[in-house]
Amino acid sequence: MKKLLLILLCLPLIFTSCQEEEIQRNYQFEMTGRTYQDVNGYYHVAINGTHSQVTPHTFGAYVTGIDIYNLTTVVLFRPDMFWYTIEDEGYTYIETGQVPTGESVWDWENFVVPGYEGITHPIIPLEQQMNMADVMIDSVFSMITPVGAMVGDTVTIYGKASFEEGDIELNDNIKVILE
Repeated sequence: MKKLLLILLCLPLIFTSCQEEEIQRNYQFEMTGRTYQDVNGYYHVAINGTHSQVTPHTFGAYVTGIDIYNLTTVVLFRPDMFWYTIEDEGYTYIETGQVPTGESVWDWENFVVPGYEGITHPIIPLEQQMNMADVMIDSVFSMITPVGAMVGDTVTIYGKASFEEGDIELNDNIKVILE
């Protein structure tokens, strides 16, 4: 009799867990450089070689536009490359890695960019780092703005898509060679 009672108490738990699995969706998030991709998976972007010239390039991702709560997908992008201008002098230095904090290794290249003294510039502008998916085409787009002195460098762009109020996150990244 105790075994029968135990089985009857466990049945709702079994059916409840099955129903939760049926509700979950297979979310998608895949970044694309929207340009030529070589056999090693690197995207190639041609930029203006003039040291202080900014060359914008659009990249994006295919993403599930709406989650099970009918919320639009939020996508965050983060580059691993910045350019920095030193105060007073107007010279710009390129750093690969983290934001200039004195803890990371610098890849020094000098060039003059007037009017931007003492500012760190990620190659993805701050206003382009957070995006909402276009629910009509299940895609999201952003932009990189490298400067000409970055010719020959490789940048990694990291992306994170958040679904179900941030409970589910998918990550991806692309590597871009600036030519």
